[in-house]
Amino acid sequence: MNNQIQQIVSQLTEKEVGTNVNISNELAGNVAKETGNSLMEGLQNAVSGGNMSELMNLFSGSDVNSLTSNPVVKNIIESLTSKLGTNVGLDAGTSGSFASTIIPQILSMVMGKAKSGDFNIGDILGSLTSGNATSMLDQNGDGKLGIDDAISAVKNGNLGDMLGGLFKK
Repeated sequence: MNNQIQQIVSQLTEKEVGTNVNISNELAGNVAKETGNSLMEGLQNAVSGGNMSELMNLFSGSDVNSLTSNPVVKNIIESLTSKLGTNVGLDAGTSGSFASTIIPQILSMVMGKAKSGDFNIGDILGSLTSGNATSMLDQNGDGKLGIDDAISAVKNGNLGDMLGGLFKK
């Protein structure tokens, strides 16, 4: 699953760098690397920090324009902005603008693939939790974790109860 997401990151990053006059094409590989790292670290931090409700809202959201108001997305954008400045050498304005544009694009594409069935949310969550989250989050009992399960968990408000055991110490 991480490889599929990284392919999306690389594809969209190359396209965005190619149209951005403030970022040299020679930096595309480094920008893609930092973008992928920030995305995965941000999602993993959301899981380990117990922010599953925000993460599930992210995957169940239907309004792509509202992505930037999600706290998980905000953290990923802030992280990427910092990494692009520190590790790639981009100025703060360019870094912030790029991060604010690319992260919602990537997440929108991943969400689209999850909604169409190309990506399994259980696999995504499993890759973030180093295990299989399907059995715990499966709302309709079909053995698969899909967007319908995420929407149901968020709408029913029982997401915290379902995930309580996942992060027990």
